[in-house]
Amino acid sequence: MKRSILLATAIMVSVFAFGQTYEAPQIDGEEFEKVKVKVGADFALQLQMLDHEALNSTNPLRDLKNNFNLPTANLSVTADLAPGIQLYINNFMSSRHHNEAWVEGGYLVIDQLPFLPGTDDLMEYFTIKAGVYSPNYGDAHFYRSNNAAVLNNPFVGNWVMDNYTTNPGMEIMYRNNGILAMVGTNNGRLNYGRGNDIGKDLVFNWKVGYDTELNEDLRLRGTVSGFHVPEGHSGAYLWGGDRAGARYYSVMDTIGGDNFRSGRWDPSSGQSQMTTIQGALTVGFKGLEVFGFYENMTGMRRGAEQHFNQLGVQAKYSYKSFFVATRYNTVDDNQGSTVNRLNVGGGWFMTENVVMKLDYVNQQYEGPAHGHLDGGMFSGLVFEAGISF
Repeated sequence: MKRSILLATAIMVSVFAFGQTYEAPQIDGEEFEKVKVKVGADFALQLQMLDHEALNSTNPLRDLKNNFNLPTANLSVTADLAPGIQLYINNFMSSRHHNEAWVEGGYLVIDQLPFLPGTDDLMEYFTIKAGVYSPNYGDAHFYRSNNAAVLNNPFVGNWVMDNYTTNPGMEIMYRNNGILAMVGTNNGRLNYGRGNDIGKDLVFNWKVGYDTELNEDLRLRGTVSGFHVPEGHSGAYLWGGDRAGARYYSVMDTIGGDNFRSGRWDPSSGQSQMTTIQGALTVGFKGLEVFGFYENMTGMRRGAEQHFNQLGVQAKYSYKSFFVATRYNTVDDNQGSTVNRLNVGGGWFMTENVVMKLDYVNQQYEGPAHGHLDGGMFSGLVFEAGISF
């Protein structure tokens, strides 16, 4: 009940600003002249000043230092192949978890079918995506940092229960006069096709919503999304698929420990059955934007039932090239355990491609699911600079 009141309050007072981008607009096929390739890149660097404590821990936590984290970098290639057809591939050149460069994923976007005459009117409303990508489940993922790509995130850290994975599959999206409807399927696996590590069945995701500008100052967007894993799957990924690593380094790690997902708490991966639903609402007016979502997950993992809930509420006010923001994020399970996080921060877009941010974070752990971290917390400041082009 408390979470519902918080979400409703945030929505009602949200006579605020909107600048976030969601699904990419359709490709303008009339601009195509010949095959064209664009190379892009992202770079990010943090100065971390965090402290942590675990009151019930028998093993001391690592001594966190005030220092720079490992700089991260992405390299992307976008190719216009034909009118309304585009290929995108992204590579992680440097990340927290992987020292070597590796391909994050790549996919084809089809907004027109130039090889099928007479389909232009139909494809005016449809977009097809096929390849290896992160499923379009929920709206919270539009606010996350993707390794070195940090411009869309007002803060340094992602959500506590951070849905992200890269699976091979296909999605078909319909858009018309603000109405959005999408259905997709993939094999549910992050490490697809490795030996016998292949999902026995397909998993499915969907989204319906409405996104409109009521006038030049006011925009409203609401969506409901689902992700479904059929019973008997060999182990699906939706959370725990971010191989780049979490944004708050070494928090709550014991001496000798090295959890590259430090600071997160989620159902992990490997569900043999799962249904999760996320409802999201954004209201923006002029310089201020409020985004809120609620998520409910039930499933089975390694013979144990899982039930997680997540609430996130975020407000951001922008004035010219500066912004301030705050976020409240909480996750609980069916065993009386919770993680609560509060962020307060701000930043400066020096140009459209260069941002500087300062993020204050306070995160607390409660309940038996956290073991020796029960009653623990971390807090402090993180400064981040990011470049994307």
